Amino acid sequence: MSRVLASAADVPPFVTPEGARRRVLSYGGGMMAVQFEFDAGVVAPLHSHPHEQIGYVVSGEIDLLMEGHANARLTAGCSYYVPPNVRHGIVTHTATVLLDCFTPIREEFLGVV
Repeated sequence: MSRVLASAADVPPFVTPEGARRRVLSYGGGMMAVQFEFDAGVVAPLHSHPHEQIGYVVSGEIDLLMEGHANARLTAGCSYYVPPNVRHGIVTHTATVLLDCFTPIREEFLGVV
């Protein structure tokens, strides 16, 4: 199971309980790229998962909250790494687009589990 090429404009969004628009982009092997779009003022609560995660702020401004680290204000061009099973979340200050990469694949994002 894989998607080699993807355009965010062609992937219908899944709206999360917080109101984020999640689009699963390319994935295969053990990696996945996911775009998240948030309105300003969204609080994505602290959560954890067994996946490693690297994120990139495409546009906007967020506070990254991560267990064991001071809260960090991130703007366009900033990136972050979340180790497996570490609680983390965000607060958006402006409309924001994030690109998150996960390993292994978040099968629940594909409706597999």
